[in-house]
Amino acid sequence: MTKAFVRLVGLAFLGAALVPVVTVTCDRRSAHDAFSPGFLLELGGSVLALSASFGFYAVLKKLQSRVDANAREQADFLGAFPLQYADLAIFGAAALSLFLELAVIRWQGTVFEFFAFYKNFSLLCCFAGLGLGYALAGSDRIPLGLTIPLLGGQFGLLIGLRFGLARWLSCLTILPFREQLNMGLPSARNLSEAIAIYFFLSVVFLLTVLAFVPIGQLCGRLMERREKLRGYGLNLLGSLAGVALMLVLSWLWMPPLVWFALCFFGTLLFYMRTQASLLVGIGSATAAIIILAWPVNPLWKSIYSPYQLLELSQGSRGLMVMRAAGHYYQRVHDLARSNHVDLIVLGAPGPSKKKLGWWRSAASTVTANAPCSVHVVRVPERRPGSGTDAI
Repeated sequence: MTKAFVRLVGLAFLGAALVPVVTVTCDRRSAHDAFSPGFLLELGGSVLALSASFGFYAVLKKLQSRVDANAREQADFLGAFPLQYADLAIFGAAALSLFLELAVIRWQGTVFEFFAFYKNFSLLCCFAGLGLGYALAGSDRIPLGLTIPLLGGQFGLLIGLRFGLARWLSCLTILPFREQLNMGLPSARNLSEAIAIYFFLSVVFLLTVLAFVPIGQLCGRLMERREKLRGYGLNLLGSLAGVALMLVLSWLWMPPLVWFALCFFGTLLFYMRTQASLLVGIGSATAAIIILAWPVNPLWKSIYSPYQLLELSQGSRGLMVMRAAGHYYQRVHDLARSNHVDLIVLGAPGPSKKKLGWWRSAASTVTANAPCSVHVVRVPERRPGSGTDAI
């Protein structure tokens, strides 16, 4: 199994290195601007990334025997896990798998709009990886040590594409198919754009699936330590705990840095207790956290609401602009300037005088004593039982 898994990892990183090349080429082809100094510069950088990918694959192939030995020792470690801690381990592994799944689904949607609008894609990636892992739980090789590096590689790819190739990113901020209502995202207009977005999605799919296969193996191998019904019950409880943990962190508006720090800590708890394995795991986790924490977009304030990422910045006149899930959402308009006044007061009469009496007194004070020109906007009031609006 290790040989096939290493080949797939090499294929995934090769595809990741090719994504910038394919994206830039397809974008230029779509814009009928194939050759320019900027294009050649980006193409040169992409070729360097491609060379680095081949180098990575060569190193990975040389280390295949060590990876295989590590995967075999990891499987033996989980198979010999102390029976008195088996219940807790099954519960914890299931919680880790669901929490990591939700973290990946939410994070991918904060980087590219497609994943935010079509979360089922990320969900299917995670399900495919976990399903294959559970099916391979009886294997004598569990490459758990590659999960964190694969996630770190995905962080680098998506963040690098989003903020490093922003000028040539039009091919990756579209839908690869036609929709009746596409929520503001354009669809692919030609073959070049379709090739770019489908290639990108294929690489993300492979990286995500490979990262979750060892997690599924971890859960399945630990469940084998108990009878089926008991193991399944503990797995279900752990899954609910993972969902609850993400719910709490979302309620607290915690950023992805916190989500994945907990995921990596939980994964390291199941590493076999050898110095080399733990050092590689801690080093990979640290590198992945640094990639996540890197200030790639300092001019935008990121707010991770319980539902989606909100980003705030300033427009050309210093007024607020808001993006939701990386897509334009709202902006503040200077209506006072367009109405040639200094202050606009929004009036809200309401259905009863008593209900908004405090607002009337405050608004009246402002409009009566304002040291500047004032424009009052009245909100339509619906009179109870009349069926008509009044200003």
